[in-house]
Amino acid sequence: MIPAWLARNPRVDRTRPYDAAQRAVIDPAHLPDIGMFGVPDKEPTPLMTLPGLAGRLALAEVRVKDESRRFGFGAFKALGGVFAVREFVAAHPDLKPAEIVFTTASSGNHGRSVAMGAQLVGARCVIFLPKFTSAEKEAAICARGADVIRIDGDYDTAVAECRRQAEQKGWTIISDTSWPGYETVPRDVMRGYTVLADEIVRQWREAPTHLLVQAGVGGLAAALIGYLWAVLPQRPRVVVVEPKSADCWFQSNAAGKPMLASGNADTVMGGLACREISPLTWPVIGLGADWFMTIEEEDVMPARRLFAHPLENDPAIASGPSGCAGLAALLRLCGDADARNAVGLDGSARVLLINSEGNLGEGTP
Repeated sequence: MIPAWLARNPRVDRTRPYDAAQRAVIDPAHLPDIGMFGVPDKEPTPLMTLPGLAGRLALAEVRVKDESRRFGFGAFKALGGVFAVREFVAAHPDLKPAEIVFTTASSGNHGRSVAMGAQLVGARCVIFLPKFTSAEKEAAICARGADVIRIDGDYDTAVAECRRQAEQKGWTIISDTSWPGYETVPRDVMRGYTVLADEIVRQWREAPTHLLVQAGVGGLAAALIGYLWAVLPQRPRVVVVEPKSADCWFQSNAAGKPMLASGNADTVMGGLACREISPLTWPVIGLGADWFMTIEEEDVMPARRLFAHPLENDPAIASGPSGCAGLAALLRLCGDADARNAVGLDGSARVLLINSEGNLGEGTP
C-alpha cells in the first residue's frame, strides 16, 4: 500500500508534449546569459556524484547539484532575484536605478538575492522578513545594503504586507510568487533558475531518470521540471517534496487546483515554509510532476548529516534544512518498499537531487 505521505499526480501524461501553456511559464529559448548577472563568479556549480550513497540505496546513480557554491552566495536563489532586478532595469530605461526602491517578502535567500541585485545596479532595497527568519540571514541581507522590516507572522503574511506598503509607497516588488495581474517578474525570477537546469543538462550527458525537487511556492520546481521536460528526449520521473506542515502542492494535487497547505507552515525548512503555491507554475508542476510527497521535521537532520559526513569516498556537501529536503525524501522513499516500487527507484535509477542552499548559519549537522 502506498503511504499517505506519497500521492500520484492523476493529471500526468508522460506522452504530453511541452506546449504553449508550459512555454508561457518556462521557455528554454529564453535562457538568460549568465554574463548579464554582473556577479564576479560565473562558474557553473558542481554536479556531485555520490557512488557510496547510490550503492547503499541500491540505485544506479545519485547526483547532487550543489547550489551552496552559487556565486559565493550559497543558494540557488541568487539566480532569480539578481536576474529579475536587472531585467526590470533593462525594461525601464527611463527610470534611474537610484530612484527605484526594490522590495520583496522572503524567508531569507530570495531577499538576499534581490538585495544583491539592487546593490549591483545602485538601487535602494527593502526586504520584508517573517518572524522565523534567522538573525544570520537578516544580517546577510543588511550586508547587501538593504533595509529590513520584520513581520510578526509567517511568509504569506510578509507577502501581504510587502504588497500593501509597495502599493502605498510606489516601490517595485521583485517577488518569486505570482498573483492575478502579477506574473512578469515571477516569470523572470524562474528564468534565472533555468541557468541551473541548463548546467545540469550539460554536465550529465546520460541524464537522470528521477528528479526529487523541493517546492515552496514552486519556482525552482517549475524551472527544473519545465526545462528538462522541454529539452530532454525522455523527461525524468519527478517527485515534488514539501514539509508536512507546508504541503500546499500536496493539497493542490489532491484538489486539482491551487489550494492552501493543511498546516501552519511552521517548519525548520524556512525556504519551503509556504502556505500557497505560485499559480503561475501550475501548468508546469500541476501537469508535469509525477508524484507529490511530504517529509517530517525529524527527516531533516539525518539528511544534513549524511551530506556533511558522507558514505565511503563520497564528497562532503554543506547543506541547510531546505537544501537537504530532496535527500530526506529519497531516504524516506527508499525506506518504504511500496513507495520505492511505486516511484520506480530500482537498480537502474539515476537520481538527481538539488542542494538548494548551503549551511547558512543553520547550526552544525
